[in-house]
Amino acid sequence: MRSKEKIAEEIVLIRYYNVLFYLFFKTGMDDFKRQCLIKKIDDGESMRMKQIQDWCHCHQIPFKTKFTYRKDFSFRVNLWNLYSYCRFKIERQ
Repeated sequence: MRSKEKIAEEIVLIRYYNVLFYLFFKTGMDDFKRQCLIKKIDDGESMRMKQIQDWCHCHQIPFKTKFTYRKDFSFRVNLWNLYSYCRFKIERQ
């Protein structure tokens, strides 16, 4: 029988230049996975969008992405990052 209880989720936000990654970890079940990812990032390991996506798929962590315009970047840099994000989204499908 399937339980109808909602599983509590913890959302971890990762910013990769203009792209925000929202990772949805199940509280109590994915705590170890979350700590491993946080340690990788805190240790300074470089991760690109594709690597974040691959990590999430490998560990079965659902995620969503959102592009945000950053005023601290020039228009040209924002445009290039938008282009990179669109390529990432197309390749993801």
